[in-house]
Amino acid sequence: MPDPINYEAVLADLEAKREQLDAAIASIRAIMGPAGALVRAAVPRIAELSQIEPDAFTGLSISVASHRLLEMIQRKLSTKEIIRGLRAGGLKPSNYHNVYAILRQREAYKADILNEEGFWGLAEWNPGRKPRSNYAK
Repeated sequence: MPDPINYEAVLADLEAKREQLDAAIASIRAIMGPAGALVRAAVPRIAELSQIEPDAFTGLSISVASHRLLEMIQRKLSTKEIIRGLRAGGLKPSNYHNVYAILRQREAYKADILNEEGFWGLAEWNPGRKPRSNYAK
């Protein structure tokens, strides 16, 4: 004959787990702050480089700011256009060759920005396309 189920023990175990889950949920809410502050803010969409806020890229690297710029404008840009956009957003890239090299490295290693016929775009716009790379991995 099987042992009878001790429902009191099962219930006590479930209540203890509920307390742990409630505590974990409260901790996550405290970390997130009001209205889920840790959730990444949506990237604003712009139609022209002139619409970039003067501090849009402050504190970002050229690589990250370039990706954010492409997310904002939702179209391919030349290296010169990216430099203009970065400057409009508060970054001061040193020169064309440095920005181009940084974008090529991002294309080779992270592969989320791709160059196609001289224009940079997000890889997600061309999901089947593989990055060109002269870099050894």
